[in-house]
Amino acid sequence: MGGCQVSCSTSFICCSGGQPCCSCTLPICWENCCVPCFPCICKEEEFDEQAVKVDIQLAEEQIKNMYTFKLLLLGAGESGKSTILKQIKLINRWKPSEDDLEAIARGLKNNIVECMQNLAERSTDFKYNIEGKENDLRLRLLASKLEDEDVGEFFTVQRAKEFKMLLETDAFKKTLARRDEFWLLESFDYLAENMIRIAAEDFVPSEEDMVMARVRTTGIVKTQFDHKVAEKPNVVTYEVVDVGGQRSERKKWLHCFDNVSAVLFVSNLAGYSKKLFEDQKMNRMKESLTLFEEIMDKQVFQNIPVYLIFNKKDLFERQIQKGDITTYFEDYKGETKDMRSVLNFFKEKFEKSSQDKKVAGIFDISAKVKVDVKGLFEQIKKELYDAEKEKLKKEAFSLINQLNRNKALLAKHGKDGEDDPEDDAMLP
Repeated sequence: MGGCQVSCSTSFICCSGGQPCCSCTLPICWENCCVPCFPCICKEEEFDEQAVKVDIQLAEEQIKNMYTFKLLLLGAGESGKSTILKQIKLINRWKPSEDDLEAIARGLKNNIVECMQNLAERSTDFKYNIEGKENDLRLRLLASKLEDEDVGEFFTVQRAKEFKMLLETDAFKKTLARRDEFWLLESFDYLAENMIRIAAEDFVPSEEDMVMARVRTTGIVKTQFDHKVAEKPNVVTYEVVDVGGQRSERKKWLHCFDNVSAVLFVSNLAGYSKKLFEDQKMNRMKESLTLFEEIMDKQVFQNIPVYLIFNKKDLFERQIQKGDITTYFEDYKGETKDMRSVLNFFKEKFEKSSQDKKVAGIFDISAKVKVDVKGLFEQIKKELYDAEKEKLKKEAFSLINQLNRNKALLAKHGKDGEDDPEDDAMLP
C-alpha cells in the first residue's frame, strides 16, 4: 500500500475516489487503491453471515463456470463419438460400476444377436441356401424377436456355438463378403471371434470389450473432467457432451447448443463404403458430409471452433486395399489404394462443404487406440485454454478478490473459512 500506516487487521480495505465507503474512522490509505471497494467490515452490526456465505457460493460457481469448456460431440450414427468419450473416461481413470459392466455385457450380447439376425435375413434375401441342421438354426434365428432385457437369457454359450456353425456355412460366408451392401457393425469380426467368451455366465467385460461394445446413444450424455493448470484458480473443467447420431435423435441437438466452447465433429472414414443403420440405401460418408455442412452453416456456431475428427482409420486403411473407392465416389481421381491420397480427398470434400467458415483442426484417429484419443484430447484442450487464458485471467481477477475478501470476512468472525486449505488456491 505504498508504505502507508494502517492500524487494524483490515488493511486490505480500499475505496475509490479518495473517499471512505462508510463511516469507519480507521486510518486507511486511499492513495494507492488497486481493487474495487467493498463493504466495510469494521462495523460488527453490519455483518450478515448468511449473505456472505451466499456471496462466496455464487462467486465460486461463477468462477467454475468461467473456467468450464463445453465440448459438443456431433456426427452421424456409428461415427464413433461414444467410443471417443469412453476412451476419454478411461484415460481419466474412470472405474465402471457393476451396473455399467452389466449394461456393457448386455450391449455386447445384443450386438452379436442383432448382427447375426441381419446376416440371416440378408443370406435369405440373396437366396443363399443352407441345408440340414444349419438351416433350422437360421429359421429359428429369423423367428426370434427379442427385447434388450431378454437377450441375456437367449444368448447362451450353446447359442454362441450355433452361431459359430452358421458362420462356417457357405451362405453366411458369401453374405459377409457382401457386407458393404447392408448394415453390419464394423466390430462384428471382433464379436464373432469372442462370442463364446461373451456368452459365458461369468463374463465380465474387459477394457477392450468396453471400447468395442456398441450401445446406441439416446438423449444427451454429459461427462466432466478436471484438468490442472499453473494459473489460478488452478483447475479447468472440460464438459464433454455426447448426443445420439441417428436421424431420430438429432432433433435433441438443439438443447445442447448453448454456451458451447468447441464442436468436435466425428466422421467415420470406413463409412465411405457402408450403409446407414436407419437407412440402408444411404452411404454413411455422404450422410456425414451433408450433416457437417449443416453444422458449419448454423449461425450459433459461426464464432465457435469446429474440429473435424476422421475416425476408424485402421478399418479405412484395410478397406481401400480391398475395394475401389470410385465405386462409391466417382469424382475421385487419385490412386485408389493410396490411403493418404484418399484421406486428402475426403478432407478437401469436407473443407469445401464448410463454405466460408474455416475448420479449426483436422485429425485422423482410431478411437479404439487409447493413445490416439489421448493425443487428440490433449491438443484440443491446450488450444482452447491457451486461446482464452488471458481473457479469463482479466475477467476472473475481481471475482477472485471478492471471494478472498468474503472468506477473510468469515475468518475474522470465526465462521468457517479458518484454516481452509482451499483459501490459498484462490489468491490472485
